Amino acid sequence: MPSTTHPTEVLVVGAGPVGLALALGLARSGVDCRIIEREPEFRTIGVRGKGVSPRTLEILDDLGVVQQMYARGTHNPKVRTYRGSRLVAEADPAPGNAPTPDRPHRGMLLIPQHHTEAVLRYRLAEYGVKVELDTELLDHEQDADLVRATVRHGERTEVVTARYLVGCDGGRSAVRKLAGIPFHGETWEEERFLLAAMHVDGLDPDCLHLWDHPELGIGALTLVPLRSDGNWAVHAAVTPDAHGELPEPSTATFRRLFAERAGLPGVELRDLVWSSVWRPTVRMVERYRSGRVFLAGDAAHCHSAAGGQGLNTGIQDAHNLSWKLAAALRTTPDSPLDPAALLDSYQAERLPVARAVLAATSAQHRALFTDRGAEAFTRQLVTQSDNAGGDLTGLTINYRGGPLGRDLDDSTGIRAGDRAPDAPCRTADGRDVRLFDLFRGPHSTLLGFGKGAAAALTEASGLPGIRAAAVHDPAGHAHRAYGVTGNAVVLVRPDGYVALTAGAGARALEVARLGAQLRELVG
Repeated sequence: MPSTTHPTEVLVVGAGPVGLALALGLARSGVDCRIIEREPEFRTIGVRGKGVSPRTLEILDDLGVVQQMYARGTHNPKVRTYRGSRLVAEADPAPGNAPTPDRPHRGMLLIPQHHTEAVLRYRLAEYGVKVELDTELLDHEQDADLVRATVRHGERTEVVTARYLVGCDGGRSAVRKLAGIPFHGETWEEERFLLAAMHVDGLDPDCLHLWDHPELGIGALTLVPLRSDGNWAVHAAVTPDAHGELPEPSTATFRRLFAERAGLPGVELRDLVWSSVWRPTVRMVERYRSGRVFLAGDAAHCHSAAGGQGLNTGIQDAHNLSWKLAAALRTTPDSPLDPAALLDSYQAERLPVARAVLAATSAQHRALFTDRGAEAFTRQLVTQSDNAGGDLTGLTINYRGGPLGRDLDDSTGIRAGDRAPDAPCRTADGRDVRLFDLFRGPHSTLLGFGKGAAAALTEASGLPGIRAAAVHDPAGHAHRAYGVTGNAVVLVRPDGYVALTAGAGARALEVARLGAQLRELVG
């Protein structure tokens, strides 16, 4: 018979980057949570999920781990393109991706997924939450108040009661299947790629090396240095032989493919430490929620790795959901905040993003793995845009017109639902500070521009879960980033998106109206 544990507020299933980011967001908000992982050991090798975008770096900055990520990864590496043994181009993404006041993290950070997981795991442990390995979800059921999840630890089973359950357990999600949520789409059976982590001698480790091909594009061969592991990621497209068999992903196979497709003298591939066969899967759910059960990351959407959007979209899901779960759990009967509407906004905001990502990555995949694929990939790294000119940074994603946004007038250029930019500012006592420093944490932030915002800031300072800050902006960076020319206030959500904009006069009626809006938005 399974034993019943003490209840938890949120049970997170899956301890990849998405589950860890979600648990970290919950833990820093004071939510009691557990995070379980069916695998018996943490991943320590591999080549997947290695591109981290600027918007995700901003989230990791907010979670307090971005410097650890930079220390382990490679930022904006150069790209060399070959045709056979001939070097045809070299590009440097760094000059075009220098930090700006409003965008401090620009360009792509290359870091294997297992290092991202380790960084998040260490941070999560600082809040007293540890991943429970070798723990598998077997079943779950729910009523109006609780979810009851049956989990297995080795030979022992237990029933975990939780207010909410979140499936971050990947494309084969047990949470999604048990919840009966359809996962529509397709697997591109005709495409196969061999992936490996191995040692490579004779290539510059400060560059990505791409071999272009008239039919395969960069599928011919791609070698990516993994500085933190001391080895390389090797990718190559393959086709079945006459018997329908794929070549084994071995050292000998990769050496043969390199000789056939590159033929570059003085290069040796050796000591394979990890390998896999990958095929693109393009699927997504029709809904992100079933009652008290939610989905995030690959459990909700799978797509081509083209554009490097998988891990990034998943972590952005987690950051959107964690503060909403925390707020819903802390709602009291007399609070003006409607927890059901708040949680419904997760799907309203994130499902359209996933749908757009699926379409864009599918198109980018076709561009990368056909003629001129290396040109498309180089553009992707240098300009952070796909072959159709679409943004790959994540910085332009917005929730305008969504259920959580209010623009009370046209006093600001920035609109509710937009990402809140960074800017260097100064505190009232003369200390230099970034807006991202003010935002960091589980609270909302009310920014006040101009002396006329003082009354509104005073009104907001008495609200729980909100930090009120006057913006002293001697260089004008914040005013330009937010499109402010006079007195104004901007409310920024805990996930770094704008919830409310308004002019900020000193009239008592206006301040009272703003206060009512703030109470409704932050509870």
